[in-house]
Amino acid sequence: MTDDEFIDALPADHLAPGETMTVDVGGVAVTLANTGEGWCAYESTCPHQATPLGGVPLTRKVLLQCPEHGSMFDVTTGRCVLPSQDGWSGPLRTYRTQVVGDVVQVSLR
Repeated sequence: MTDDEFIDALPADHLAPGETMTVDVGGVAVTLANTGEGWCAYESTCPHQATPLGGVPLTRKVLLQCPEHGSMFDVTTGRCVLPSQDGWSGPLRTYRTQVVGDVVQVSLR
């Protein structure tokens, strides 16, 4: 796999703005989010304690709150903007996305 290799992940009309979904991208579970202004991709479980993040709706277009312990992440950068209830504030791993035709693609690099 080269640094610029993108893999088809999801039809661009599959999720409405604010929706998220976990899909298999080249054998890796990745959650995709439609921000209404673009697409973001990130690891499918919270890095704090592995709570699944697919299907968790976005708030304020780009914010995702872990349903288990409350960590809140900016899905465009992966930065934790609100620590969990126990003070954890690590980042969420993100992946690059692009839309080609009407397909969202993800780079795992």
